Amino acid sequence: MTGGTPRILIIRLSSIGDVVRVLPALHILRDAYPDAQIDWAVEAKSANIVKEHPALDNLHVFHRPEGRLKGAREFLAFCRRIRQMRYDMVMDFHGIGKSGLITAFTGARKRYGFARPRSQELSYLFTNRKVALESPDLNRVRENLALCEAVAPRYSWPNVTIFVPPDVQDHVNTFFEEAFDGGKLVVAMHAPVDRKEKQWPLEHFAALADMLLADGRFEVLLTWGPGQFDIVEKVAAKCRRAPIVAPETDDLKHYAWLVHRADLYFGGDTGPMHIASVMGTAVVAVFGGTNPAKHAPYRQPYEILYVPPEGKNNSRSVAERLRLISPEMGYDACVKLVSRERRF
Repeated sequence: MTGGTPRILIIRLSSIGDVVRVLPALHILRDAYPDAQIDWAVEAKSANIVKEHPALDNLHVFHRPEGRLKGAREFLAFCRRIRQMRYDMVMDFHGIGKSGLITAFTGARKRYGFARPRSQELSYLFTNRKVALESPDLNRVRENLALCEAVAPRYSWPNVTIFVPPDVQDHVNTFFEEAFDGGKLVVAMHAPVDRKEKQWPLEHFAALADMLLADGRFEVLLTWGPGQFDIVEKVAAKCRRAPIVAPETDDLKHYAWLVHRADLYFGGDTGPMHIASVMGTAVVAVFGGTNPAKHAPYRQPYEILYVPPEGKNNSRSVAERLRLISPEMGYDACVKLVSRERRF
């Protein structure tokens, strides 16, 4: 409700998965303050996650330009535009220096954020309502809900999704109707990751795709995002059978509906995995260098594949631990999950 009261600003600039995991907090704030104006500050890469969300009034999108000096100038202009909104309350879910500066620029009387050590890069200096977390290994969604409890102590676990316009739904639905046999389960398999310590071997992805296709009950859809098509090509080239390569998606809303239409998602600890979970798709997630307790999907059902370090002097590298998660383990997790949800 633009013009409503109080005026609340949510700050979570990036990344895609982290923006997704603040959506439950948005729902809780809207339930607690039905007449409020609730806005969000976000970077352009993640903006489509929250664009046109029915619980949100306005979106402040920061477009990061090339070059440090130009970037600093644009950031300062961005902060000034936000200050003009005269917010009453700010919720800094990001907890870094940049989000702290935005928080300070708002001039809001109530500025909520995390206490140390969750607050990083001195961002705690810019908040005057600090929330301490009970554990450093708290799931990221639980962290965000802990911050919400400071302003909405009584809340119900929200039913969260990403808003996808009807025309986008129709576009993706047409692709599914043309590409797949309606009698089989579609597994959306996302091989690309943004960090090496999350990368399950590509030959494992290919072997798993072959196992699922040989099973006879599954179709495999290889999904990808901007700049990731070469990874999908490598996986497809290693396959003996023929998984379907997803078309290029125009934006994150197209991707969200694509994985929503799938029966199962398989991939690493990435933004697409969190999108799949919040869209209600069952998830099998492979973890390597990140902590599953902290980064597990938002909602059940899901299965986690993880080989933890062994003691303080663990001699296995993250790559070795990821390799120990075999394609057979991936196949068993997929079958277990869909068997639990459906009867074969």
